[in-house]
Amino acid sequence: MTTASRWQHLPDRYGRIGWVILVVSVTLALLGGAAVAVWNPDTDPPPAARPECTDPPCFGGGGMPGAADVPTVLPFLGYALAMVLGVPGALMSVWSFAHHRWSQGLQRLLVFLGPLLIVVGMELIPHVVNPCLVADLAGDRLPRFCGRTESGADIADRRHALYHAIVGALPMALLYRWALRRWRPDVLSSVGMAKPSSTSVQ
Repeated sequence: MTTASRWQHLPDRYGRIGWVILVVSVTLALLGGAAVAVWNPDTDPPPAARPECTDPPCFGGGGMPGAADVPTVLPFLGYALAMVLGVPGALMSVWSFAHHRWSQGLQRLLVFLGPLLIVVGMELIPHVVNPCLVADLAGDRLPRFCGRTESGADIADRRHALYHAIVGALPMALLYRWALRRWRPDVLSSVGMAKPSSTSVQ
């Protein structure tokens, strides 16, 4: 394999690694969110007030993440790393687009767009699909898993991370997996989620 060929296959290898990191990150988000929901019952006394955040990003109201923020912080680090690993594919897609290889460019771009869309979907979808807000607008009594915040009715704090993982991260990850199986099965083949294929982008 020539040096040029190795450079061409490097984004594909990073895409495979990025997919594995995404799977681990979504799993951590689900398990961590469930742990926070289970081990922080509603009968616990309210946490002590923390100083207002004046220099974002802030977690839990303060400037540094605490133990309760780990289920949120670790998955985000994984998503960010997967996006970084997708950057070489995005750069190669620019070269493909410049040579009017549109299909090849979109396939290479997928390994960057996938992690990005997971993050965007995880943040947006749970706030659009919000049963607490629907109940509040309808004038009904809020369900037990809801609470009131400064911005209105929302999922209670101890269930919030789990809700974002289930409603946002998990569906977007499954959608990304479907897209990979359809257009980039080579990314999945190395981790046993698709049949080995010779359809890697050339």
